[in-house]
This record gives sequence, structure tokens and C-alpha cells, in this order.
Amino acid sequence: MEYYISIFASLILVCLVFYIYNYYKLKRGLCILMYHHIGNKYDEKSGGFFVLSNMFEKQLDLLVREGFYPISLSEVEDCFINKKKIPSRSVLLTFDDGYANNYEFAYPLAKKKNIPIAIFVNTGEISQKPEMLTWEQIKEMQKSGVVDISSHGMFHKRLRRLSDEEALYELTESKSMIEKETGKVVQSFCYPFGAFDKRVRKLVFEAGYKMDFGTRKGINHWPWNSARPLLRAHIMHGESMEDFPCQLKTGYKNKFISRLF
Repeated sequence: MEYYISIFASLILVCLVFYIYNYYKLKRGLCILMYHHIGNKYDEKSGGFFVLSNMFEKQLDLLVREGFYPISLSEVEDCFINKKKIPSRSVLLTFDDGYANNYEFAYPLAKKKNIPIAIFVNTGEISQKPEMLTWEQIKEMQKSGVVDISSHGMFHKRLRRLSDEEALYELTESKSMIEKETGKVVQSFCYPFGAFDKRVRKLVFEAGYKMDFGTRKGINHWPWNSARPLLRAHIMHGESMEDFPCQLKTGYKNKFISRLF
């Protein structure tokens, strides 16, 4: 009997330590959410990287209701570059690839609720495919003050498979195109497929980027020491509003852990 009591007590202690650790990380750190597609009808081609617009609106409302601080990419960059403290309970919403449904569904909701979002675009596909954003839409969103546009490369290629010259083209050309079209200095890069290594990271910073974003999950300590790309929580189709608070606090979806918070 004493053995089982000891095991139970140990589990309680582990949960308590985990709670305190993640509470501290959230208070002093940065949660980054990763989205792709937003729409009013699920598209099976998205492979699960799809959030219904009504669910997205509920998530935005929860951020406000629960006292989180929706932070813009520009503010995150400023805090990092100028070594500033980040506001408590900061959450950055990011979208990968640059799909047209970001403009049709995510942008109006973000604008309505004054919640900033960032979109990492594949510049070689902008205005080239019907499912992708146009430069006119990008300019409108950037000027709104609600959306920050940044780089996801030219053609969504795995940079690890490219030569230095090919990778630098993806990095520098995409940066240059966004800066030319929007007038904004691009300081952040998001890895296609989350694929990187030491060589690729070195090239990213050589290309003039100050921050890099990956797809590994978790909450980011602040100040970010740039030892690895920024972590992001994956917001996927089929997740409930029970899952979302846990994503915000831990960077992972876990219903058991979410109940602890």
C-alpha cells in the first residue's frame, strides 16, 4: 500500500512541477501558434492543416477573455533586437505559405478584433496560383497594421537539400520581393517543412534575417537566445476548445494536461 501511495505522490509532484514550470515559461516567455488554412468548409486537401473560421473566431475571443496579450511579429522582432522584455502572456499568431483564404477569412476576423497576425509567404507563388494570395492583398493587409508579412522562401523548398547558392536564392530573393512590394524590412524567416540544419541556419542569418521560426512544439523562453529556431504550437483541424488552452500554456495538445491548467 505504501508503494502505491509513494507512486501516486510522485505523480502529483511531477504534475505540480510541470505546472509551475510552464506557468513560469508562459509568464516570461512567448507562445507562437502555427496555422495554415482558414475557411468555412473543411478542405480535405489541406491534410489537417485547416481551422474552421468559426473555431478561429472562438480562439481569438478566448485570447482576449483569458487575458493573453496578442503580440505582433514586429513587436516580437523589436523586443529581440533591442533586448526588451516581452509582455506577460504574449501570444503570436502565425500563418504559413500565404493562402488566399488567409485574406478571405483570417484577416477580416483579426481586423475586427484588432488582433495582430503574421503570414509567412512563398513569394514565388504569390499572384501565380488561384489558391495563393496576390500582391494587392498582401499590400492591403500590411498597410492595415494588423498583419505582418514575412518570408517562407520562394517555392517552399527543403533548404537542406539545396546547395548554398540555391538556398541563398530562396532566402534573399523572397526577402527582397516582400521588401520591394510592401516597403517593410523583412527580419524573420520561417523554414518550409520546418527543415533546417546548422548550415542552413547560418545561411539564413547571412541573408540578413534576425529571427527564424521552426515547427517544433513548445513555449519559447524569453529572452530568446537564438540557439534554435522559435518553437510553435500546431493548431489543427478537429481540435476542440478544450485543447486550445493547453496549446497556449504548453505548446502541445494534451487534454489531461489542459485540465491541470
